[in-house]
Formats: sequence, C-alpha cells, structure tokens
Amino acid sequence: MQATTRAIYQHWSAVKGNRDIPNRRDIAPAALQHFLPDLFILEQLPGGGVSFRLAGTRLCSLFGRELRTTSFERLFPADLRPRILRICHNITSQRTPAVLHAAAYGRSVQATPVEITLLPMTSHTSRADRIFGAFCPLTAVQPLDMPLRHLLLKTVEAIPMALADVDAAEALPANPATAVVAVRRHEFGQAVRRILHLKVFDGGRQNEP
Repeated sequence: MQATTRAIYQHWSAVKGNRDIPNRRDIAPAALQHFLPDLFILEQLPGGGVSFRLAGTRLCSLFGRELRTTSFERLFPADLRPRILRICHNITSQRTPAVLHAAAYGRSVQATPVEITLLPMTSHTSRADRIFGAFCPLTAVQPLDMPLRHLLLKTVEAIPMALADVDAAEALPANPATAVVAVRRHEFGQAVRRILHLKVFDGGRQNEP
C-alpha cells in the first residue's frame, strides 16, 4: 500500500478507538498535513448517490476542475457507475474500509494506475454517511495525460486487518507517493479548497480558517 493509504488508515484506526468507525470530527488534519492535497470526503445523498463534499488540491488538479459536489461515480464510465455506487453503499452499510485499484485515463492512451482508499465515517448520527478517502497515482502523471478523464475499475479489496497492527508511530515519508509532473499553476488558478476543517492553498500551505 502507498504511504498515503497507510497514513490515513492508521489515523482512521487510531481515532475510532473502541468504535467500529470514527466520526468525521475525530479526524485531525494536522496529523495528515503531508497528505492533505490527496484526500477527500464523500457524502451519501438522499437519493442514493455519492458526491464529493471536500476534495484536495492535487486531486482537483489531476482532473482539471473543482470536484466539490461532483458525483464520485461520474469519474467512471456509465456502465461502471452502478457498481461504484454499490461498492460505496457496502462500505457504509457494512462499515468496512476498502481500497480500489483503477486505471486512470487522460489525453493519451497510456493509463496511470491509481489506488483509492475508502474509509467509512459517521457525521451527525451513528449512521455511516461519509467516506474519508485518498486518491494516489502509483506512477507520476505526465502533463500530456492531464486532465484525467475517467477511471476504469480493476479490483476492490478490503483493507487487510493486519494493517491495524502496524505501529502508528512508524516513520512515514515526509512527501506522499503521489507525483504530478510539471503542473502549471495558471491552469487551475489560485482557488482555495477546504480539506476537513483546514484551508489548503495551492503550493501545500495550510491555514486555519
């Protein structure tokens, strides 16, 4: 698993304590400061859909647009969207974390392998209605491949429970494995996007609101 996946799973596991899943307010952005641009939160909609409530700057940059309020399943082709919704529903209803492996396609025919972590959370009630996640390309995304246009799902895996036994204090790299090569800032502007309860600015600087 990628460093980002390990980091957010270890944090998610630590803050939930004796509960099966944590509340969204338990997540501490300061503990994940090196990974914030790759993180997102999904929310379940009354009609059964799943949309981005928050999305990190690097994730938005990869797709060339602000993803907030975008339906998560719409990152995938139409024939895969019902399956993606079922996966998200199972993650929240069974309160079980999972990792998706997918191929991301942009302007070129070359696919970029990506790892997508999905961790269930509660918000205002005890019902799991949020998914805390990370989007991690496994190889550098080249400028000519951007923006990413769609994802093809390869595999879905439950996160190994053995990972919960990994020492939470284990040293993690200062920089996440995700790499975006030569991203031009003017293409995506200087928009401020909220990650959890911090504001993340392009360039990786975080300020409290």
